[in-house]
Amino acid sequence: LVVRKDMPFNAEPQPPDLVKHYITPLPFFFCRSHGPLPDLDDNHAIEFAGIGLRKPITFTVDQLKRQFPKKTIVMALQCAGNRRDGLHRVKHTKGVIWGPCAVANAKYGGCRLKDVLATIGITCQLKDIGKLHLAFESVEECEEDVCYGSSIPLSKALDEFGDVLLAYEMNDAPLTRDHGAPIRVVVPGYIGARSVKFLKSITIQDEESVSYFQRKDYKILPAHVDCEKQADAYWCKVPSIGEYNVQSYVCDPADGVLADDDAEGQRIVKGYALSGGGRGIQRVDVSADDGKNWIEAQLFQPQTDPSTTNVWSWCLWTVSVHVRRNKRIVCRAVDSAGNIQQEYPVWNYRGVMNNSW
Repeated sequence: LVVRKDMPFNAEPQPPDLVKHYITPLPFFFCRSHGPLPDLDDNHAIEFAGIGLRKPITFTVDQLKRQFPKKTIVMALQCAGNRRDGLHRVKHTKGVIWGPCAVANAKYGGCRLKDVLATIGITCQLKDIGKLHLAFESVEECEEDVCYGSSIPLSKALDEFGDVLLAYEMNDAPLTRDHGAPIRVVVPGYIGARSVKFLKSITIQDEESVSYFQRKDYKILPAHVDCEKQADAYWCKVPSIGEYNVQSYVCDPADGVLADDDAEGQRIVKGYALSGGGRGIQRVDVSADDGKNWIEAQLFQPQTDPSTTNVWSWCLWTVSVHVRRNKRIVCRAVDSAGNIQQEYPVWNYRGVMNNSW
């Protein structure tokens, strides 16, 4: 992995390695940390509290494994700062300077959060459900706050087809510490910041999490905001990011650029594409001449769950194009809602959601 920050550890794979497998093996899976990794086991307990509950209720990881049926989902996990380096080249951004590989595709196993909530009496019958949120807190300590925290709308967790999991497995093996062992939330279709690792508590409340990472991070600030002092006036005005936007990237050749020992001419080009909110990829166009001409790529995005139309996984694509030196290969994806990547970067201070081609 290419280390983007030593302490806490943040790293991503090389682009060609990322697209070698549809299900990303651990050695090629990016690591995103906000602090020291805790060492927990299946006796670790998660507390549920808040609106609709008379008193807090706890489940150990072992109880969740034994008392609730396991569901598996294949899901892309993408950091909101994926491809921040492209925005950082335009103007200084705040955050870990990720390349294009802070994204991966994994098979997660765990119990549906919806099922656990139903057991303690939290269902869609709860009053004013559209105004309520689930706030997650982690054992993970971090420099910006007491601990890592985030939240999602309660309606997302209670959605029959929302597939929010309390996950304890990844790629048919127990979670590792780098990826949140022994238990984490996984929120398909949402930015990775909402899939909280080392989960310690879930609170039903009538506002978003008060965590730094929900209130003062992972937001697309206006382009004229370029420092912390200016950002302070906007954190409370700008909504938190939930679903991620449509995205694709050329990974082989790396960054769409021929290496010195690569020959010009016809070659196979590979990359990934994905979109949030359960939207699949409809098309990926690839250009080897600065967007003057486009060729449609072949897509690989198998349906992994026949019980739903939601697509949580990424799409891997390949295409044969004529490549030339000093000409970067670019791509643009179109999702099932017709959303398409834009040509030029939209700079923002936090450097999030860059999906320019």
